[in-house]
Amino acid sequence: MRSNRRDNIKKQTVAGAGAEDGRPAPAVRGEPGIRLIATKVQMPPLKAKMLPRTHLLNCLSEGRDHRLVVVSGLAGSGKTSLVSRWLKESGSFVAWYSLDAMDNESDLFFRYLLAAVTGADERISTSTGPWPQSQKKLTANETVAFLVELLSGISQDVYIVLDDYHLIKSQDIHDTLSYLLEFIPENVHVVIVSRHAIPIPLNHFRVRNQIVEISASDMQFTEEETGRFFKEIMPLQLSPDAVRDLARYTEGWVGGLQLLGLSLKDKQVLPEHVNILSMAREEAAGYLVEEVVDAQPEAIRAFLEMTASLGRFNIELARDITGMADPSAIINYLYRNNLFLISLDADRVWYRYHQLFSDVIRKKIMVSSPELHRDVQRKAALWFALRGYQEDAFQHAFSSEDLDFAADLLEDYLLQCSERWGTMAGLRYILKVPVATLNQRPLLRLHLCAQMVENMEIMGAMRILRDLETDLSGVFARYQGPKRTLCQDLFTYYSNMVRHYHQDPERADIKHLHKACEIISSENRQFAGYMKMFIAQSHLAMGSPIKAAETLREAFEIIFGTESVLGKVIWCRLSAIVESIQGRLGHSEETLQKALEMLKHMGLADGPFRLPLLLPMAWNRYLRNDLKGAGECVAETLQRGQRPEYLKDTFEGELLTSLICMAEGNLDGAERSLSETLHVPGVYNSASTKALIDAWYIRLSMLRGDLRAARAWAEQKEFPFKEPCSFAQVNEFVILAEVWYWLGHFRRSADILKRLRVLCANNHLGLAVLDIDLLYSAALYNLNDFKGAQDAMHRALAVADREGIVRPFINHGSMISPVLRDMVSTIGTQWISSRLKALLNALEIPVKTKPAEGRVPADDNRRLTAREIEILELLADGHKYAEVADRAFVSLNTVRSHVRTIFKKLGVKTTEQAVREFRKPRWMTDR
Repeated sequence: MRSNRRDNIKKQTVAGAGAEDGRPAPAVRGEPGIRLIATKVQMPPLKAKMLPRTHLLNCLSEGRDHRLVVVSGLAGSGKTSLVSRWLKESGSFVAWYSLDAMDNESDLFFRYLLAAVTGADERISTSTGPWPQSQKKLTANETVAFLVELLSGISQDVYIVLDDYHLIKSQDIHDTLSYLLEFIPENVHVVIVSRHAIPIPLNHFRVRNQIVEISASDMQFTEEETGRFFKEIMPLQLSPDAVRDLARYTEGWVGGLQLLGLSLKDKQVLPEHVNILSMAREEAAGYLVEEVVDAQPEAIRAFLEMTASLGRFNIELARDITGMADPSAIINYLYRNNLFLISLDADRVWYRYHQLFSDVIRKKIMVSSPELHRDVQRKAALWFALRGYQEDAFQHAFSSEDLDFAADLLEDYLLQCSERWGTMAGLRYILKVPVATLNQRPLLRLHLCAQMVENMEIMGAMRILRDLETDLSGVFARYQGPKRTLCQDLFTYYSNMVRHYHQDPERADIKHLHKACEIISSENRQFAGYMKMFIAQSHLAMGSPIKAAETLREAFEIIFGTESVLGKVIWCRLSAIVESIQGRLGHSEETLQKALEMLKHMGLADGPFRLPLLLPMAWNRYLRNDLKGAGECVAETLQRGQRPEYLKDTFEGELLTSLICMAEGNLDGAERSLSETLHVPGVYNSASTKALIDAWYIRLSMLRGDLRAARAWAEQKEFPFKEPCSFAQVNEFVILAEVWYWLGHFRRSADILKRLRVLCANNHLGLAVLDIDLLYSAALYNLNDFKGAQDAMHRALAVADREGIVRPFINHGSMISPVLRDMVSTIGTQWISSRLKALLNALEIPVKTKPAEGRVPADDNRRLTAREIEILELLADGHKYAEVADRAFVSLNTVRSHVRTIFKKLGVKTTEQAVREFRKPRWMTDR
């Protein structure tokens, strides 16, 4: 039965007077009530100036071929203005209906809808007859049938706009609109403008491609549009930084930008002292509170007040904060209705509020209910900390403004933060603690020391440890039980670490590190495991992978008996490096794969725990000549390496990048990366590391053809070297031998390599041994020791065949190609596996069982070496022996020795004959 209120509305509608609440009643064009309803059933006027949004207008234009157009977005996001501009420019037949809360009466809704359609064009006003003013209630079925018949008589496109549809709560109206959409003619299009999701089934229209949708995210201004808005519409001169900050803070909310712009409309330039973000919040506050927050039911307002200050939340946290048994209904309501709630993942597990919106509510609560704000922050901090979200926990702890509570939380959870590779997060929050509070908390100071060691700020860490050491029992008296034990173990661990860092890492005495492992308590045994791994690193730096492997076996039992994910990843990283250095790439890659599978099983495969594994992966890919794969791993390492906790990997990553650039022929890029290694603080601190970088610069200069610098460098190097020989020194001396080779001092090069090989073989430096064998083979070949050259090459090829190592062969290709060619032709091909054949192909050495027709057989006594060819070409250019010696950076006697060998191989007696013979096709093809 209809209510009295509805009867009154009907009677007043018939009379053409205002409704019971003073609202105008609908009427057709020409009737007495038309001026009263003009703003309700007519398109709103366009603003004088609007920012053109061509991409959205183009999207809407697709609606000409679709039955339904839905535009949704936040309050004040420009929805109505956008649709109005689109339809004004289209010149189409438009029936505009601006809805409000009273329109939930279905009878009133249908009368207004008819009035809107009728008022759009006088040609159909007579067709409506008495319908809008009829005494009879307008039922859904009758209205839809009449509208369909009425609209079918119009040949042109018709657009029915339902503006502010979010105000409609009546299910009868929703159902009727769905029914209408099923039967309207093809030339009729319904445009729904709403803040909220439309409570009408839309999948039906999506499947049939009958709908165009513009979402809340589509309505947001981009940074570029924000800049244009203030430049073209306001206008106001804002700096690019101010525009960027505003775009991020308002998250493209047009309403907030409009309010800010209006407040600044009389200013052409923003005063320097104005905080534009604060001003944006202040200008938006009134609108958001009145139009959005206060318009919500009491339960929604209470939920917003308790959750708005959370950086992010899920249902479980919301339940803990609000005390509600099931807050999911409210969360779904906020999200569905575009109430400034943003989903942070596709599964809608985590949410956050629009930043400007949350700031406005948070400020309101801090003023009206400060204790509520503090209580929410403390609850959130504990909730996040207990679940392992340390950074969220620390952020909320400090937001509570309870510094003792924040300091307690840091002491309890900073260790977990470091275990999760959150060094910088921990340091950032420790530095927020007032100095007076920090000085009273030795555990916090030890955590600060840990961050400094990770960041290679060794002197700062040393000052903290010395200060604590003056009265250990006294300073630790603040704590009892596990906290006190943790303090003692942290002090033992870091004091020994700092002592080690203060020495030359490659000449350090590590006995004190072994002793520290025994002192650390069983409660914190992961530190003993870390110390063991640090000892293994020291052995590796000193050129002893066997001792490193033995120590890692000891560390395995400790680390894998704890819950330390970081410790397990670091163990796998070090083990992979040790195996790679020994020339066991297969084992190295297997270890890395197991580590990745472990992280995947724990759901951590895409997080920061993967980072320590990237560089070993990159080195292995480089050795297999997968330059692209190696480059990708290094690039990811260096991208994260901008943060201090990754400084060590930054150094090594830049070094490897330099090698990749050299391999690709990008010598300028190689030099840039080498120069970057000089700027990594705290890493470039040992004499041998510095010498290694200098050696790589020399190799780079040789690639550029500058042998003068190489000669000067080589002549000042001390030789013989002494044991122990660090891994860095081994690489340095390999480059030294290479320099002497290119200077033509083959005997000197071979002597260095021979002694260096014995040392590396004794210490199981398999990768270095392979590199040495390649150079040694080339040197012996030039000394006419062809059997020795082939023996050394066979040893290198055996490792390459077993482990798939390619890159060192390509790096030394011009030196070793003559040896390999001779092996192919003189020994045969029975030793060439499919893997070695690929390697030979990479070196452009064809594998044939007999010499090609027209070529001189590869004869040990006739093939010219690279150095001999260089000498002969200089002679062919008319240079005298002395000039050749100067240009080739060799002695005059060396030139004469080369010339004698050339004459013998070519079977000639004069330089002129040698040049003539060498220029014959058979020699040219064999170069």
